[in-house]
Amino acid sequence: MQDISLYTVIAVAFMSSFSHCVGMCSGFLSLQALFFKGKSKREILMLSTLYNLARIFAYVVLGALFGAFGAAISFGLQARGLIFFIVGLVIAFIGAALLFRGELLKFVENEKALNFVVKMAKARLNNKNLINFLLLGFLNGLLPCGVVYYFLALGILSANFIDSALIMLVFALCTLPAMLLTSFIFNALSEKFKKIMFEMSAVIMIVNGIYLSFLGYRANV
Repeated sequence: MQDISLYTVIAVAFMSSFSHCVGMCSGFLSLQALFFKGKSKREILMLSTLYNLARIFAYVVLGALFGAFGAAISFGLQARGLIFFIVGLVIAFIGAALLFRGELLKFVENEKALNFVVKMAKARLNNKNLINFLLLGFLNGLLPCGVVYYFLALGILSANFIDSALIMLVFALCTLPAMLLTSFIFNALSEKFKKIMFEMSAVIMIVNGIYLSFLGYRANV
């Protein structure tokens, strides 16, 4: 069975970063801005970089955990094939939820889980020190997000905590330019362009999910 394609990881991460990722994290970016009051441009750039490093660390930790889980349930070729089949369907479902939105997306990006993470983040505002700022960045990485779920699902299929952590690291690094330059990039792009980028990334997810399910099916035939 083929390994997870790095090109797919980069393509989905890069395209979704200009649409869904920035929109999903907009609330956290507003909270982040509260820490910037009275700071110079140099200090803001440094703080923003540290914030995103904390966010990336959260993704890497999640990746390692999901990769370890994948390794624990992959006992042999048949078991791995079944995992590919099931997770492939889940990935296709996530892609469809992102593409068609509505109730499907509400199910994937659970509102209660979102509110819980946001509530924890707002508590960091009581004391605006560096530790709380980094915790805010870490919590940003824990937001319930369909795009993140897609990469975590790929992490499970890797069946290796290092490979899974690397998948999440590549994903996070691809979102870094958009997250660091949010106001400039997001406002400079047209809504039509962002919509096209987002829809393309969702379609890639769906196709990738169906393909992975097919690989799983073939492994058990």
